[in-house]
Amino acid sequence: MIIRKAIIDDAAEIANVHTNSWREAYKGLLPQSLLDDRPLVFKNRYDLWKRVTADKTQTTFVAESDRNGVVGFINGYNARDKGFEDYAEVYCIYLLKKFHGQKIGLKLLKSYFDVHIQKGYEKAYLWVLKDNPTIRFYESTGAKVTDDIKQAVLGGQKVEELCCVWDKLDLKIK
Repeated sequence: MIIRKAIIDDAAEIANVHTNSWREAYKGLLPQSLLDDRPLVFKNRYDLWKRVTADKTQTTFVAESDRNGVVGFINGYNARDKGFEDYAEVYCIYLLKKFHGQKIGLKLLKSYFDVHIQKGYEKAYLWVLKDNPTIRFYESTGAKVTDDIKQAVLGGQKVEELCCVWDKLDLKIK
């Protein structure tokens, strides 16, 4: 598995991971009708990732295997929320379920953090759906769930997002 910076030619594969990992990760957390419609928004995701991978201000890494192509990615940059101005923000990190438990998510996160350490950041954060089992992964990498909560509406359903914060970005991979 190779972790590398994303390029614009990765946009379709990133869109594929984005679309399918949503269906896997959010089953039971979001309305099934929203998840069932995810393949219908592939063009939207593809157009988004063409723009994002061309945007040199954002940081995007992909996890790529020789056999399967891009199986995961991470993206983010500067914090978008008040009170987090000196933090790097992880906008999203997704990995196809088949590849969970292989330290690929950890390697993506470390690559992202390493770039932001070089930019002078010492802390990072992300928002995660309440009750998302991925919270355990974030905690295993040193993140702490804060008292900060965001309200959102996805697929007509009100959801809460919790904030996870890393006070140190120097992840170690064993």
